[in-house]
Amino acid sequence: MNLWCVIPAQNEERTVAHVIRECLAAGASYVLVVCNGTSDRTLHIAQNYSDKRVKVFWEPQPLGIDVPRAIGAVIAYAQGADGILFCDGDLSGRLAAHLSCLLATIAWGYDLSLTDCYPRGLPYGGMAGRVIRARLDLNCAIGRRDLGAAVMSHGPSCISRRFLELVPYQALAIPPLAQALAVKQGLKVEIGASLAHELLGSRERRGDHPDKIADLIIGDCMLAMSVFDGGLPARCSGRRTYIGLDNTRRWDLLKYHADRIIAQTGLL
Repeated sequence: MNLWCVIPAQNEERTVAHVIRECLAAGASYVLVVCNGTSDRTLHIAQNYSDKRVKVFWEPQPLGIDVPRAIGAVIAYAQGADGILFCDGDLSGRLAAHLSCLLATIAWGYDLSLTDCYPRGLPYGGMAGRVIRARLDLNCAIGRRDLGAAVMSHGPSCISRRFLELVPYQALAIPPLAQALAVKQGLKVEIGASLAHELLGSRERRGDHPDKIADLIIGDCMLAMSVFDGGLPARCSGRRTYIGLDNTRRWDLLKYHADRIIAQTGLL
């Protein structure tokens, strides 16, 4: 099978080579690094990686949260990918075995394979608890309580070619929305593997970044639930609107690159 790994990367010079190695060790046919808006050596490391299976897409401007995965998916689809694995470029954990399990689920007929990042139990307090609540609410609202708190926003995930034929590629820039639409289309959405959050080795973020990520995911889940029920893409609950990093998403650049790729290939 033609299996691609897409690695969004912005200023990940410390970890990008590690993530590439883990993806290749997992059995990927190709690894695509979507390098965007970086000011360190990330692009240099990816472009000079000593394996012809590693491809690089370069956008000088930051694409914003989750947009790189959508662009990477369009590129991989255009290259005939049977399955596309998404793995963040800031991870430092031992991932190969886990990623291999996710890739294997494509042969099993999974259309969206998720990671259970809390196999030992869910956190319920503080900011993490609020995000978990939103994720649980989403899966309950789309009729998939069995997924627990597993969402495309957290941990590696893998999609089939059929996924992209039935779910608009733009939805991948809002992962909970893509998940909800996949369920609505009757696609096979399952948990493909488990890896505790602390074993991912995510880069520790400082300042207000964690709060913005929390608001982003909560807002994304609310939007996904609303759209799933036929409503508007609303990100609010009561008097509060959950924006987070949503306003960093460069929809204009996503459209520009996707249109160019589609025009060149005639796909999608």
